[in-house]
Amino acid sequence: MVIRKLLPLAISLCAAGAALAQPKREYTEISGTGQTLYRIAVPPVIDGGGAADAGRTLAAVVANDMTLSGLFKVLSPSGFLANLAKEGTGIELDPWVNVGAQAVVKARATLVGGQLSVDFYLYDVGKGASPVLQKSYKGSVKGARGLAHRFGDEILKYYTGDRGMFTTKIAFVSANPRAKSSHVYVMDYDGHGPYRVSSTGNQNVLPAWSPSGGLVYTSWLWNNPDLFMVGGGGGGGRAVRISKQPGLNIGAAFSPSGGSIALTLSRDGNPEIYTISPSGAIQRRLTANGAIDASPTFSPDGGQIAFVSNRGGSPQIYVMSASGGGARRLTFKGNYNQEPSWCPRADTPLVAFTGRDDSGNFDIFTVNVSSGELKRLTQGEGSNKSPTWSPNGRLIAFSSSRGGLWLMTKDGLNQTRVHKGGSQTPAWSR
Repeated sequence: MVIRKLLPLAISLCAAGAALAQPKREYTEISGTGQTLYRIAVPPVIDGGGAADAGRTLAAVVANDMTLSGLFKVLSPSGFLANLAKEGTGIELDPWVNVGAQAVVKARATLVGGQLSVDFYLYDVGKGASPVLQKSYKGSVKGARGLAHRFGDEILKYYTGDRGMFTTKIAFVSANPRAKSSHVYVMDYDGHGPYRVSSTGNQNVLPAWSPSGGLVYTSWLWNNPDLFMVGGGGGGGRAVRISKQPGLNIGAAFSPSGGSIALTLSRDGNPEIYTISPSGAIQRRLTANGAIDASPTFSPDGGQIAFVSNRGGSPQIYVMSASGGGARRLTFKGNYNQEPSWCPRADTPLVAFTGRDDSGNFDIFTVNVSSGELKRLTQGEGSNKSPTWSPNGRLIAFSSSRGGLWLMTKDGLNQTRVHKGGSQTPAWSR
């Protein structure tokens, strides 16, 4: 009976509805403040034979990756002055300088015996007419999007020094109220190709990724909120129940090393945060009080955990040692703060979270773990919930009452919808 009373609030706390010197860089660095975007041109891909359709896909995907990154302004092909046929995979500087291009992406695609071969070139116009990046890839026509994403990652790494996020995936939950069911799905980061990974049971919620690409979620398959894991990047294979403690097994988060999973268990009658091994063995109980503690998220070094607790009278964000103890409150504004997500960048001590404002709307905020500085990222556009960081800490995905899943920069800029269908509690892969 106690568990039934605590379950709705515990789930709500887990989900809404669910100063070092930097080394000198040899590449051009761009800030991506949202006010001065780096101007990049992505001309049509040259068809080396039989690859016209694939070429259109390649160019469209690279252009979209650049746009979604929040760092680039992709120039319209209608304004190009260059003689593309004459240039081939090279460039003549003046026509690109005259249209304001600071970078140009060229590519040639060839289809031979069902195998797609693509040569990509990146030109940094300020550095002359020689490519600063050149990559060749081979794959199937069906995998053209993946090849484009790979070069997009290389472009981002060249300009920022960070690994890209264009080959990553996002898991989310889609509910069917009529069927009283909810299932876990996975899609490419840009919304392409969603597929279901929870194959059994009617209620499946709160997905989370392991560092190695596995996916865990809570399911009521056996009439108890148990934790299940599915491997293979979330695609394929039978889900295995790894935690079946009596009561709640919910709100899981992997440590950066993958050796521990933090989650909420109510095995002793009250929702508390524990760590378990990937096989489900209990490692340690981290909280012990009469409040509900839920929704843990690890710091990049694995040494701390942010979580939600109503121990102060309303749901707020707290932080404690990953071994438990020493909890301190992070948020003091707002009376309902939940769903923390710790930025994976060690140099960016931010926790994104969902907060409810005075008018009753939910929006996305960040709080600086060191200074306590609070920043609001969404406002005046419906309810926005469930932030999750890209693995390089540059973007945040979230769900919105505007419909579907959205991306934005860590400053709340460049908000773009990437999935139109009903979706909740996104989780970005590592």
